[in-house]
Amino acid sequence: DNTFATPWACKPLAMGCDLVIHSCTKYLNGHSDVVAGAVLGRADLVAEIFPRKVHFGGAVDPHACYLLERGIRTLHARMPIHVSNSLEIATRLEDHPMIESVNHPSLASHPQHDVAQRIMPKGTGMCSFVVKGGDGAALKFMRSLNIIFEATSLGCIRSLVECPSNSSHSFVPEEVRSEAGVVPGFVRMSIGIEDLEDIWEDIDQALAQVEAELLRLA
Repeated sequence: DNTFATPWACKPLAMGCDLVIHSCTKYLNGHSDVVAGAVLGRADLVAEIFPRKVHFGGAVDPHACYLLERGIRTLHARMPIHVSNSLEIATRLEDHPMIESVNHPSLASHPQHDVAQRIMPKGTGMCSFVVKGGDGAALKFMRSLNIIFEATSLGCIRSLVECPSNSSHSFVPEEVRSEAGVVPGFVRMSIGIEDLEDIWEDIDQALAQVEAELLRLA
């Protein structure tokens, strides 16, 4: 699954993978206005998959195809901004007193930093972090944001945020979530291509609101 990295940053087929999948809804489209997916690989393997696509009805309509093609044309222009914004935000979050930890593979502190540098040296537009105070604090943070939009999607030109414990992983028992790294206070953010300082100002003021709330309840 090369959705998070995109073909701009990582080329799994060149590394020996047989098949690669993409949620085209994400970075390839880039504007959150298409629902589509793709499977890429050797012709003989794709030929086995194609009849199932036909039988299951996975046909993207012509207008969605147009929107997806439009998005792919600007992928090379969008991704460097996603990546640079994301790394700078992650770097600043590492030093923020309201943040317990930050997950970003381009940070030297990440346990798989060396692997990331080898297979996707250009970086990523995604990051996650843990807000002090647990899931309640994470929700307070998310709902105190003004320009960063709450959504379970990613890869949009607009910055998006979600708390997995309240959305994508809400059905997963807390102990299982924690084993997977989705600990209390965990927030996932897809950093967009807005002005960097606008993104950071929104994050910083939301964290300030969380801190004030925790002090009030102490």
